[in-house]
Amino acid sequence: VMNFLAAQAQKFSPRTILFDKDRGAELFIRGIGGRYDRISPGHPTGFNPLALPDTPTNRAFLRDWLGVMLKAEGPEELSTISAAVDAAYGNDSSLRRLRHFKELLAGARRPEAGDLSDRLSAWIHDGEHGWLFDNERDLLDLDARVLGFDMTALLENPRLRTPVMMYLFHRIDERLDGQPTMILIDEGWKALDDEVFAARIRDWLKTLRKRNALVGFATQSARDALESRISTALVEQTATMIFMPNSRARPEDYCDGFGLTSHELALIRSLPAHSRCFLVRQPDASVVVRLDLSGAPEVLTMLSGRESAVRRLDLLREAVGDKPADWYPALTGRGWPGSAEADEDGDLPVWQAAE
Repeated sequence: VMNFLAAQAQKFSPRTILFDKDRGAELFIRGIGGRYDRISPGHPTGFNPLALPDTPTNRAFLRDWLGVMLKAEGPEELSTISAAVDAAYGNDSSLRRLRHFKELLAGARRPEAGDLSDRLSAWIHDGEHGWLFDNERDLLDLDARVLGFDMTALLENPRLRTPVMMYLFHRIDERLDGQPTMILIDEGWKALDDEVFAARIRDWLKTLRKRNALVGFATQSARDALESRISTALVEQTATMIFMPNSRARPEDYCDGFGLTSHELALIRSLPAHSRCFLVRQPDASVVVRLDLSGAPEVLTMLSGRESAVRRLDLLREAVGDKPADWYPALTGRGWPGSAEADEDGDLPVWQAAE
């Protein structure tokens, strides 16, 4: 459903950024010409936050980011990080890399086990997490209008997840200029279930609205969502909620947690799992909606993100390249839709064919 809604929104050409899980949106993102990056353990991400331009905002972010990543304790360690950030910007740009930052953290002090410099070791060179941020150049490119990031490998690891999400959100925040923007987060409660985000989520959501951006969250488990540290803020700030059929939906989750009425809960429980129906709820109304794409199998292939289709996409891209026009026909059995207009066979782009 989230992919379908994102596809429908493309007629307005919004900037679209999707944080994905299990590559569920990869077919859709690539199919509309977007860029999709997988964050895989051991494979360099191309992220280098220290390569950010020298601005007061970026310096403040780096102090905050390093403090979280290195678990800084007390004003002395925070002061050390601040001084090291300032010193880094005094160096040549080629030296603004985490492996060189280690020396700035150590300064003239005697090395000690467990100090900031020692804690950084895991994040540089061949350290356990060196693949994440210790890169020569920053290759994170947010110029594409449609972007997807596969976060699967990080969702269960808050030590990695939090600094990555902090960096990506900082870069995204820089891009918010009033152009309509959608930020969609699969398993969003898990992606942001951290004290860092819990303390900021309310202000962040308010700020996004003022800058013409919206945030969508998806989860498969109501209980998991409600047990996260950001659940209260998100429920309070979310104007539209969508609930899929669930015969085991519990009152304590759906009514007490999400504020549904007993009638709305009964609807969710009674809808057949394969009815293609779901409940859309807003503060002053709720309605059951049916989304039937059974007559458009090629659209279902692109939006459903089934594992078998994603694996086939891997093989096709390896054989013919990344251009959707080259792999789409073999994947779906239909001609490439091409531009926003129907082609000679009447085929339409994903977001129009789904209408």
